[in-house]
Amino acid sequence: MNAQDKCIECQEVVGTRRFCTNCGKENPKFKETSYDETENSKVIFTRTLYPYCLLSCIACSPVKIKVTTKRIDTASGCCFGNEDTLDLRRVKDIGFDRSCFQMCINRGTITICAADETHSELRVSCFGAKKVFNELRTIWNQTKLGTVVE
Repeated sequence: MNAQDKCIECQEVVGTRRFCTNCGKENPKFKETSYDETENSKVIFTRTLYPYCLLSCIACSPVKIKVTTKRIDTASGCCFGNEDTLDLRRVKDIGFDRSCFQMCINRGTITICAADETHSELRVSCFGAKKVFNELRTIWNQTKLGTVVE
């Protein structure tokens, strides 16, 4: 994708924009990059979870979670007013649980225990949790080894 890319439909210059300003057609070469702007870290998992299904929006209880190779960011409450950041170096233990039914529908619960006064345990229940757990465990082990060596 470069600054001289043209729209497929009207042949106007689209550049690096997502949509053509002339006809509104989506730019097929546009790709959203997923990285943490503040640090040089890769985003492993980012999702908004609704623990009470449709009632989560009414009760202002959706939880937004972003897991990178350096930290875990959570936001919850009304308009995501409560934010918390957990450094992966402070994590003591990571666990994965799922029932037989959850295994059939590819769902699970990741439990993260940390040496943190505010939120010592974080539970993330979502679809595709096994893959996220494996990636998180690998990154956590690398972080532990890096901390011991330094």
